[in-house]
Amino acid sequence: MGTALVLQQMIVLFLMMAAGYVAGRCGVMSRESEQLFSRLIVNLTCPALIINNVTTSARLESLGALFVIFAAAAVYYVLLPLLSKGLVRLLRVPAGRAAEYEGMLIYSNIGFMGIPVANAVLGQDSILYLSIFMAVFNISVFSYGTLLLQQGGGGRADLRKMINPGTVSAVAAILLYLLQVQLPDLLLQPVASIGSTTTPLAMLVIGASLSRQPIQEVLQEKSLLPFTLLRLLVLPAVTLLACRWLIGDPMLLGVLVLVSAMPVASNIVMICSEQGRDSAYISKGVFFSTVFSVITLPLVSMLIRIVA
Repeated sequence: MGTALVLQQMIVLFLMMAAGYVAGRCGVMSRESEQLFSRLIVNLTCPALIINNVTTSARLESLGALFVIFAAAAVYYVLLPLLSKGLVRLLRVPAGRAAEYEGMLIYSNIGFMGIPVANAVLGQDSILYLSIFMAVFNISVFSYGTLLLQQGGGGRADLRKMINPGTVSAVAAILLYLLQVQLPDLLLQPVASIGSTTTPLAMLVIGASLSRQPIQEVLQEKSLLPFTLLRLLVLPAVTLLACRWLIGDPMLLGVLVLVSAMPVASNIVMICSEQGRDSAYISKGVFFSTVFSVITLPLVSMLIRIVA
C-alpha cells in the first residue's frame, strides 16, 4: 500500500475516532453504551473478523512458517519485559511507578487498534500473523502482566482469564487454517459482515473513551510525554532496525513493528484496578499514546515501507 493510501487510511480511522469523541461529549454514547460496545467487539465482532480474515487469507509457504511467527511472538513477549526493566532504570522512574511504566511499555493495543491498522497498512493477510501475536499477548498479559502489577507481590495471577474470546477465536482460526477448512458461504457471509463492523465500532469506542478524560488534568502529567515518544516512535524504530537483519519475511517484520508502535493497551488499566494500583495514571497513558498515535502510526508505516 502506497504512503498516500496509508495516510488516507489513518485519517479515516482518526475521523471515526473523532466521531466517537463528539458522540461521547454530546452524550450520544454514554459510559454504559461504551461498555456494551466494548463487550460486543471483544466477544463477537473481533473474533468474527479474525476467523474471516484468517480463513480467507493467502496460504503460507509451509507449516514451518506458522511456527516461525509463533516463535517471533513468543520471543518478543519474553525480551520486551527485560528491555522495559532496563529502560525504566535508565529513565530513573520512581519505584512506585516502575510497574506501571513497564506494563505500558510491554503491552500495546493490538486488539482494538492493531487489527484495523494492520488491515489498512499491510492488508488482510496480516491478520493471520496478528492473530498469533494476540494469542501470545493474552497468555502474557494475564500471567506475567498480572504478576507485574500485583500490589505487594502477593497472590496469584488468574490464569483462567487467558481463556477468552480473543484467545479462543485466534486459536480456532489458526486450527481452521491448518486444517484447510473452507467455511460455506452461508456461514462465511454473516461472519464477514459482523467482522467488518469491528473497525468503526472500535474507533467509536476509543473516541468516546477519550472524551471522558479531563484534558487539563491529562496534560499536567508531563512525565508521560517522553514515555509516549519512547512507546510510539523509539521502540518501533529499534524493533525495525534490530529485526530487519534477522527476519526475512516482510509481512512478519511489518506486523512486529506495528505491534510495537501501537498505543498502550487498555487491558492493563483493568488489571491495575483489580490489583489496587493507580489505574488513573495508566488511563492517562492510554489517552496520551492513543492521541499521538494518529500522528506516529503513519510515520512508522512509511518507515516500514522504506526500510523493510
